[in-house]
Amino acid sequence: MKMKLPKISYNFKLSANLALITGLMMGILAAAAQGFFEVQPPVGQGVCAITHPSNLVNWLVNNIFGTEFTIHGIFVAVPVLTPVGWIIGSFIAALKNKEFQIRRGPVRENLLAFIFGFLIVNLALLWGSCPIRTAVLASYGWVFAIIILATIVIGVILACEYIKWKVRRM
Repeated sequence: MKMKLPKISYNFKLSANLALITGLMMGILAAAAQGFFEVQPPVGQGVCAITHPSNLVNWLVNNIFGTEFTIHGIFVAVPVLTPVGWIIGSFIAALKNKEFQIRRGPVRENLLAFIFGFLIVNLALLWGSCPIRTAVLASYGWVFAIIILATIVIGVILACEYIKWKVRRM
């Protein structure tokens, strides 16, 4: 006899206030754990779309050509495969949801996207940190991190406004 399991649906939507309260509580608890119980974050990074690909490329080049490019300590022995997972996972998700298609857009927009992406990646590599770590450094009062975080916020706002402007034009 087959057992029929009940269908359970999950709703993970958080209201704006609950999301804010959750974020504040997580930040306060993390600061308390660090301050009172000497809990330190790991040496490695979280999930970063800038330094993980950089570490992977540096690891590959170092192991193939014997160079000595900088790799974050946690990834010296074993390469970070997060970027590979993103590409494979995105491809599988696009195929599964029937959203995969190769499109050709106007050359001008592709060129601008390439230039802006190139600038963002290189500025992030110059800074050497992801926005989350930048926010943590800013919370410690590091003035340079506060300036960088402000430029990130301004960039996000400008990008959102640009996207809204493009959508209205369609």
